[in-house]
Amino acid sequence: MIYLLSISLTFADNKIIKIYEEQFKQGLISEEEYNAVKENFENKNSKKQNKQKKELKLIKKKTSKKSNLLKKKEPIFDDDLALLEIYDKNKFEEEFKKYPNEIIEFFGKNSNNVTRAKKAGQYMSIEFNRSAKGQAKFPGRMIKAMAMFEFVYIDRLREGKVALLRYREKKNSKYFRNSVDQKKIRSLISMNNGRKKMREALGMTLDTPRIEAAKKFWYLGEFLEMGTAVKNENYDKNLKKRKKLLNDYKQKISKLKEKIQSEEKKTELN
Repeated sequence: MIYLLSISLTFADNKIIKIYEEQFKQGLISEEEYNAVKENFENKNSKKQNKQKKELKLIKKKTSKKSNLLKKKEPIFDDDLALLEIYDKNKFEEEFKKYPNEIIEFFGKNSNNVTRAKKAGQYMSIEFNRSAKGQAKFPGRMIKAMAMFEFVYIDRLREGKVALLRYREKKNSKYFRNSVDQKKIRSLISMNNGRKKMREALGMTLDTPRIEAAKKFWYLGEFLEMGTAVKNENYDKNLKKRKKLLNDYKQKISKLKEKIQSEEKKTELN
């Protein structure tokens, strides 16, 4: 519509200019008068065209926005839903007591699920936002950040507990907070998929106990932080065990880095 109107206006203006041109040729008006009229119409058409371009751009923007809103959201599959745990404060607090001393000391013996998630989130924010050069300089910290992800996920389960319980009960019916619940559940599923990819990079699955997964990430991170090994006859026996872990995962480091880069783009701690 706007395009057709533009053609009509331009055609009419051109006819008027033609009339003035004929008058100029016949000596009825001066060259100065003719040029002034011609310039006036050209400027007017230029302004109209710019205005119409802006209007078209605005219409396209609105249409695109509306189109995005109408896009079908990712469905929530029962298989993904079944993998989400129901948050149990006592269970996770008791579980924390069984972590390696290094992890307990990092968070603090008197920490709770919420404070641990906050500290883990801060740690992840620093490590996942490092430049490629920074990540290469501190590879151990990047691996430990994978362990931190487990603690952030626990807190997301806490935040989404009510929505998860309600959705499981009413998923086949329409209810007031359905869309809000679905949003939280999709976020949990996305995070759980992130956990899966991180674990798979080191040969683990979602069935691997959380304590075991965090321990493997943490110990591997410690080894990478150690740098060049030196000969020491009186080293701690635990280092021998950890060295074995490092050798077991050495072949998978490159794959792990790829997964980390993938998760950096996806994870914003919803």
